[in-house]
Amino acid sequence: MISEYYTLPLKPGLLIQKRDHKKCSLLESVSGMMHLIAVTYFGECKHDQSFGCEIWEHDFENISNPQQYREKLIRSVQKTIETQEKRLSDVLVDIQIEQIDYRLIQRRIKSRISLRVNGRLRATNEPFSHFDQFFIGPLSYF
Repeated sequence: MISEYYTLPLKPGLLIQKRDHKKCSLLESVSGMMHLIAVTYFGECKHDQSFGCEIWEHDFENISNPQQYREKLIRSVQKTIETQEKRLSDVLVDIQIEQIDYRLIQRRIKSRISLRVNGRLRATNEPFSHFDQFFIGPLSYF
């Protein structure tokens, strides 16, 4: 079993030059992959168009049905994780969407996505949990 993994972002130049690349544990590696899946839109990864999630497909749209949108995002992230991250089993995804009002210079409303992924590491059967938050869209209304 592999016990060390390369951190993200991967720096292939270091490997080509036979220099050390920063390493991490299995748990950190899987967590990095969850973040990468969440922040990648479909088609961004040229060698695998199915890598990513649907969150970014609707980045600048007004969302008319937040519950339906949330369920769609959960299915999208769940499917990508199950397809792309074979080191995890029993994957459960939860997404919460909040409207955040910024009033610094002008009134701006942004959507904050909170992503929680739970599962089990196949290699060790340890529980796995990952939490991520990020903003989408310059203007969204629910």
